[in-house]
Amino acid sequence: MKQTALALLLMVSLAPQASTQVGAEFYGEFRYSYNRADAGDSTRWASANNASRLGVRGEVPGERLTAFFDLQTGVSIDADGGGSAFTQRYYLAGVRGAFGTVTVGRHSTAYKVAGSRLDPFFDTSTLSAGGGVPTTGLFGGASFGLSNLTNGWADRTVAYVSPTRWGLVANAAAYLDTDSDHEYGVGLAYRAHGVDVGVQYHDANGAGKTWVQTVGVDHALRGHAGYSRAGVWSLGASCERLEARSGDHQDFFYGVGTFNVSPSLLLAGAVGYVQEGGAVQPVSGTGYHAGVFYTLVPQARVHVLYSRVDADVISSRANLAMGLTYQFSLRP
Repeated sequence: MKQTALALLLMVSLAPQASTQVGAEFYGEFRYSYNRADAGDSTRWASANNASRLGVRGEVPGERLTAFFDLQTGVSIDADGGGSAFTQRYYLAGVRGAFGTVTVGRHSTAYKVAGSRLDPFFDTSTLSAGGGVPTTGLFGGASFGLSNLTNGWADRTVAYVSPTRWGLVANAAAYLDTDSDHEYGVGLAYRAHGVDVGVQYHDANGAGKTWVQTVGVDHALRGHAGYSRAGVWSLGASCERLEARSGDHQDFFYGVGTFNVSPSLLLAGAVGYVQEGGAVQPVSGTGYHAGVFYTLVPQARVHVLYSRVDADVISSRANLAMGLTYQFSLRP
């Protein structure tokens, strides 16, 4: 935690001196919500930090290659002042050129991103991928119906993304384990004319040493599909199968749609299903998510969300959330 905060402060302090060579940017998001959370056995009003963050990123363009970096830390904005001021998120550096993009560091996996890009409720106070209810403190991540592999970051990553050819883009990554029990991921997607379809495979080995979300998971397969008319409407879906180290498996489904009533007003709805059995995730059932997002100014958006999970073996739970997202960026 301390190293992340110190690195962020150091990079911010160096940005002005390096600005003649480096295109640097200091950025952040304030994300907060107030919730009426029904945990099944209790109902309470609670505030939640929806993954507020600060970061610094930049790039150094060359004749044939561009080098870049991005470091981001979570920020505690809880009213009680408890816990650490900063939390670890990600840090990476890389190069891109005609051959594609190579990055190293700690960052989101391609498997995760294929799901989070579909989820308009990501990092809000909709019920979480694990069925959690926002009762206090930090609460963000993917919606119920997406697996927990749509959260978190992988350490010691070496990743490659190909250039786009005829709408096709491929990716591959290795996740280096300290005990040489390495993980890897591969994927292929087609993105053109509003269509986004693809498949992602992640071999996890179940240890969770490079990506904590993979504890107990042997490997995972995700197929996703979506279509959007920019600024008008969109439809998308994700189907996952997670194989546990025990040999059992669990299926996840998430379907979502959005509609722009106006340039400032967005409606969104989603349905998620998690197979009963608990091979990987103990909470199973069907989840429903609905929200209204209104852009006040380009940097600020407010939302009202309702989400509910009708669980198979535990009490159902629900949440009504009112939230604010404010984004900013500063360039030296």
